[in-house]
Amino acid sequence: MDKDLWLAKIWDEWLSSPVKSHTYADAETSGLLLGMRHNHSTFTTNRLRAARRLTGPGKFPLWPLTSYSQKFTLNISMTTRPGRKASVKFSVIPGLLTALRSPQKSPLIWPWLKGLWGSAGGLYFPKSGYYLTLIVSDPEISRTTRGVLAKTGLAWSEHRNEFTLRNHDDIMTFLYNIGIESGALDFEGRTLIRSARNKANLERNYDAANIARSVRAAGEQSRLAEKIVSSGMIEALPENLREVVSMRLEYPDASLEELGGKLNPPVSKSTVNYRWNKIRRLIEG
Repeated sequence: MDKDLWLAKIWDEWLSSPVKSHTYADAETSGLLLGMRHNHSTFTTNRLRAARRLTGPGKFPLWPLTSYSQKFTLNISMTTRPGRKASVKFSVIPGLLTALRSPQKSPLIWPWLKGLWGSAGGLYFPKSGYYLTLIVSDPEISRTTRGVLAKTGLAWSEHRNEFTLRNHDDIMTFLYNIGIESGALDFEGRTLIRSARNKANLERNYDAANIARSVRAAGEQSRLAEKIVSSGMIEALPENLREVVSMRLEYPDASLEELGGKLNPPVSKSTVNYRWNKIRRLIEG
C-alpha cells in the first residue's frame, strides 16, 4: 500500500475509534484540545479531523460524552483563506483550560495521548528508521507531563518542543495502546517489507562494489603485466610469479579467484593477491 494511503487509513481508524467510557472521553478531549493552539478562552486547529473527532459529524464525537460538556459550551467557527488551510476555532468561557491541565495518570495517559496525537502528532518515514512526534507548544503542559510520558518511551526535545519515538517497537506499541490496532499491525508489516528491501539493497550494493573492485584490480594488474613483459623484467621473476603475470595477460578480465583456479596447481584468491603484491614490491624496488 502507498505510504500516503496507509497514513490516511491510520487517521481514519483514529477518527472512527470507539470511546470506552465518559472518563476516557474526558482524557482524550483534554489531550486533543491541549494539542491545539490555545489561550485561556479559545482553541484553534487546522486539522479538520481533530475538530470532527471532538464535535462531529462522525460516529463517536467526544464532546457530548465528556463531563466538560455539562459545565462549558463550545462555540464553533471556521475560517477559510485563499491558498491556506481552513482553521476551526472553539471558543469557551475561561475555566476549561485549567480543568484540562489536571495531571493525567495511568491508565488514562493513553487516551490522553490519543487525543494529543490527533491534534499535534505525526508519523514520518525518513530514508532510514521511523519517526513519531507529538508537538507540545505549551511549556506548562510539557513541564507537567514530561515525567509521566517518559514512562511510555516518549523522549522530550527541548529544542523542538516535542515528544518523539524513533524505535519501531515503541511506535507499534504506541499505536496499539491508543487504539489504532489495525494500523499497528499494518505498521509491523510495512517495517518487515522495508527491512527486507533495505537488506536486499545492501547486498546488491555490496555485490556491485565487489565487482567494481575486481574490475579495477584486474585492470591495474593487466597494465603492470604489460609493463613487466615489455621491459624484459619478467625474466628476473621466480617461476610462480612469472606464471601469474602470463595468466593475467591471457585472462585480463578474470577475478583473482578465477585466476587462481587457472594456475597449475590451482591456488586460492588470497595466494594470488599475495603474489601480485610481491611482484609489485619487486618491480617498484
